[in-house]
Amino acid sequence: MVDEKPISDVEPNLDRPKEVLENFDLKDLGMVGTLQGVTGNLFALIRDNAGGIHRVRAGNYMGQNYGRIIGVGETRIELIEIVPNGRGGWVERPRSLTLDEDAG
Repeated sequence: MVDEKPISDVEPNLDRPKEVLENFDLKDLGMVGTLQGVTGNLFALIRDNAGGIHRVRAGNYMGQNYGRIIGVGETRIELIEIVPNGRGGWVERPRSLTLDEDAG
C-alpha cells in the first residue's frame, strides 16, 4: 500500500505584506506598456480599473490569487498564481497578461 502524500507543498506566504495590485482581480488589470531600466531590466506598466498606472517587474505580486510575476516581456507578463485545489491544499496555476493594444 502506498502512503497518500499531499500533491504538493505549495502554499501562499500569508505573512508577506500584500502589494497594491493584489487588491485587484486579475481581470481588472491590463498591461499597457513597458519601460526599460538603466540596467536593462524590463518593467511592465499595469493599469488598474480605477485608472491608476503601476510599474511592476519579475518578483512583484498582482491579482487576488497570490500571483507572482515570473517574467516580463515586451507584450506579455507571466505569473504563477496559488489557488486552492479543492482538497484543502494549494496548487500553482500559470497565468499571463498580454499587452492591451487599445490602451492609451
